[in-house]
Amino acid sequence: MKRLFLDCQMGIAGDMLTATLLGLVDNPEMWIQRLNQIGIPDVTYTLIPKEDKGLQGYRVAVTINGIEESEHHKSSHHDRHHTDHHHHDAHHEHNKHSEAHGEHSEHHMHGRGLQGVTDIINSLSISDTCKQSAINVYQLVAQAEAKVHKSTVTQIHFHELGMLDAIADIVAVCVLLEELNFDEIIISPIHVGTGTVHCAHGELSVPAPATMELLAGIPMYADYQIKGELCTPTGAALAKYFGTAFSHMPVMTPTKVSYGFGTKQFERPNCIRAFIEINNDLEDTIIEMSCNLDDMTPEEIGYAVEQLLLSPALDVFTTPIMMKKQRPGTMLTVLCKVNDIDNVRDLIFKHTTSLGIRYHRCERYILSRSAGDIDWEGNRIAFKTSSGFGVERHKYEYDSLAAIAKQNDMSLLDLKRQLRKKED
Repeated sequence: MKRLFLDCQMGIAGDMLTATLLGLVDNPEMWIQRLNQIGIPDVTYTLIPKEDKGLQGYRVAVTINGIEESEHHKSSHHDRHHTDHHHHDAHHEHNKHSEAHGEHSEHHMHGRGLQGVTDIINSLSISDTCKQSAINVYQLVAQAEAKVHKSTVTQIHFHELGMLDAIADIVAVCVLLEELNFDEIIISPIHVGTGTVHCAHGELSVPAPATMELLAGIPMYADYQIKGELCTPTGAALAKYFGTAFSHMPVMTPTKVSYGFGTKQFERPNCIRAFIEINNDLEDTIIEMSCNLDDMTPEEIGYAVEQLLLSPALDVFTTPIMMKKQRPGTMLTVLCKVNDIDNVRDLIFKHTTSLGIRYHRCERYILSRSAGDIDWEGNRIAFKTSSGFGVERHKYEYDSLAAIAKQNDMSLLDLKRQLRKKED
């Protein structure tokens, strides 16, 4: 089990998350070089070691034609501490550029729709999985913008500078998370900040409407000590897409810690803290679903069990129970992964007479498992090895043992005894 906890007490933005993840890979400088070779037009990533109040970490500067994105916005009195500003230039009308862009008239570029973004991402030298993830994250942003502006996703236009900056942040996070390959990504309640932010539409309260749309269903807060926008739309979209759980820090034993900084200074370190835990003793969350049946025949229940065993269910079993008035009945129990709950639920309703299904989450400890085989007098016998939590054991596969016992006219007990002698 490899899990990541992100501490977002100073919010979350694409550039900060990129910097945090670069602090977790084995060779951050090599990964910056890789990011600069994937082919985002006019974009350069720079890794900057940073120290703030005794904390050592990184900042990532994303420059477009040699100019850092935040510099384009310096005269517009933004109170933001991050660099992914695309939200404030994304709209369904071709509004004029803000005064901040007037400083760099040579960089004025037309807006692009979501198809233009998709075309750029699909042209990059990254895996197909990364391309799809990046497109999905950007689509979340576009959908939030469209909803806020009562428009459609296809009508949304992103100003080129903000669009490239957001693509740079999103793609970098997708590439780094693919490399780090976490089983779980737990994200703390997100600090959104307070005050207002300037955008193409005027003054907006923090969090801005599109950010708020993306944060729906995610724990967030403001402590009213920090003035400014701490959570950006790109940051919110990345959290929404990649977060597997949103909670305060669980009990964990970190093996690595990283600090990814934003550009703006506050009275406390402006960073995302990341904690990695790698634990070979596996823990897992599953769903246990059950229902009581008193009006189905044994054959009908048997058929339902068979169909559920063919589904993504992890295990299916029945328990004899006594129901009201001491009527004999059967409790059907199905275990499944969290992501399979809808599929399994529908199958239970389809194949049983149940009017209601109980379910709850179960935390479970599981042993690491691997498979192998051994040679026994010219026959291959498959076995499974289980280990973890201080134990290690081997178990021969029944089908292999049964086939060899039949061929040699032996009992299973005799075959197992001979195998044990061979092991000794």
